[in-house]
Amino acid sequence: MFVMKNKIFLSLFLFAIFILFVLGELKFSKLPSHKVLDIVRADMFYVDMNDNSAIDEGELFKLEDVYAFSDELNDFAKEHAQKLHIDINDYLKTGYLAQNWAKDNLIGKEIEITSLFVDKTKNYNYIKANFEGNDLGEFYLKEGLGFAKENTENQNIKQTKLNADEMSKLNFYLLNLNSNVFHKTDCEFTKLIYRAKLILAKNSKSYIPCKSCIVNSSAVNIQEIQKNEKPEFYKKINNVEIYFTNPLIYKKPDKTCSNDVCKRLVREINDTNSTIDIALYGFGDIEEVYSALKKAKARGVKIRAVVDYSKKMYELYPRTKDFIDEFRAKTDKSETIMHNKFFIFDNKKVLTGSANISPTGLGGYSANTVLLINSEVIAKRYKQEFEQMFEGKFSVLKNKIKTAQDGCISVYFSPKDNIKEVILENINSAKSEIYVSAFFLTQKEVINSLIEAGRRNVKVFIVQDAVGANNFKERVYRLRKEGILVIVENWGGKNHEKTMMIDNKTLIIGSANFSNAGFTKNDENVVLIKDEQIARIYKKYFFYLFNSVDKKYLTRIPRAEGVESINSCTDGIDNNFDGKIDKDDEGCQNY
Repeated sequence: MFVMKNKIFLSLFLFAIFILFVLGELKFSKLPSHKVLDIVRADMFYVDMNDNSAIDEGELFKLEDVYAFSDELNDFAKEHAQKLHIDINDYLKTGYLAQNWAKDNLIGKEIEITSLFVDKTKNYNYIKANFEGNDLGEFYLKEGLGFAKENTENQNIKQTKLNADEMSKLNFYLLNLNSNVFHKTDCEFTKLIYRAKLILAKNSKSYIPCKSCIVNSSAVNIQEIQKNEKPEFYKKINNVEIYFTNPLIYKKPDKTCSNDVCKRLVREINDTNSTIDIALYGFGDIEEVYSALKKAKARGVKIRAVVDYSKKMYELYPRTKDFIDEFRAKTDKSETIMHNKFFIFDNKKVLTGSANISPTGLGGYSANTVLLINSEVIAKRYKQEFEQMFEGKFSVLKNKIKTAQDGCISVYFSPKDNIKEVILENINSAKSEIYVSAFFLTQKEVINSLIEAGRRNVKVFIVQDAVGANNFKERVYRLRKEGILVIVENWGGKNHEKTMMIDNKTLIIGSANFSNAGFTKNDENVVLIKDEQIARIYKKYFFYLFNSVDKKYLTRIPRAEGVESINSCTDGIDNNFDGKIDKDDEGCQNY
């Protein structure tokens, strides 16, 4: 009952203040003294107006015409540090001093409110107040702990800088409030932070150290990331040819087979003498590839194929029905997906990777990696997999066959080969760095292993597709919270890769997304290559992709179809698979 009466008193008191404010008659020489209950910022605090020793609604006040420096990094701090011509770290260090002075001197003490101004638009009201006989706002200005809202002549920047110099004797870190990762104040990564707080080094134990400036000074920093070595989009090393598509050079999907990957496939088809065995998710509108296959068939090459089948397949890959009819392809009509993309030429060579035969995949609009492997051993293993599917055995109906290996190359097929364990084994044995480029990255054990790798000081960088990131935001946020650098692409085309490079020597490439379905249900293939030359080639391509994306997408997730994603509002396709194209999509309506 006592508390209720005090709340009623406070409400009536503030109501009277409001009436006087409306009438323009609010003038006080002095109000009764009241205790400060808590500090939000040195210039903003809770005052016990009804003397019940509890924080109630209407008891939050801010000093009028004066801002105290703050120890929180945000847009307000950046803007005013620039206006005052002081370094942002000096701003924050002086804010730390101001905050702690207010906590040490004001909490539990009485202040005299000399005037009060009601602001209906905010959850606090403005006051002028005396503390121990001095105007509190003027005290902050005099001591360099605050700055005037309007009257710039009253700024005491000289004292502010002296305060910052004094605070520099303490060891501070900057804590990212979004990820709980802490950095040295001069760390390059702090330029990417939107919300942070200055903390003493001794208070950092419960947070995550930055792997660049705290844990491992030899780790890659932002400046090193921005060193953009021009990648090679094709390289032949021994019996492996590796191809990369370039999603940055196309404004829309390409049907013309203009890039090296598509041209290489057509050349292999044209050079084949006896057999081509094909496993495809679907067949899109790439006429040059389709025509080459028809010509090969006409000259006597035996062509067999297996294709996935679904009701939406003909929308996504419009030549699929023609392909099935022309080559009498066998189809997988189960609920699982036949997601392979491989060609076997004359039982000697295999072309495989992440690219579908489509204007976005093989056409180059999306990022993909493709391998051409010249090995009868590897071709034989792909042939064994193909034969089972051609006989109608898909997914779990297939028999397990011994893993094939030829030199540095090993191949695996899901769901019978345990691809997940192969990937986890390689992540868990990583010593220095892991680079992941992924359409979908959702498998929880893989995510956990990447986080654990980061905790043992392995550098982990991820380029994530915008569709995959938007569909599974919680996975992205969790990785970022744990200090993993996850950048989400905004190209328009997809990051369709399913690729991982470990310790500059191991490269994992295939059709399988890093997902439960990719590992345990779908028909997929994965190639593991242990070769330092090939790994180095891929690393350049990885950072070409990483560096192409604005660093703000290390903390944000752009729409896959929207004004943030380049070309996505004019490319004529449904980038985020919501049934709406370009300006019909909500993300493009302000384009």
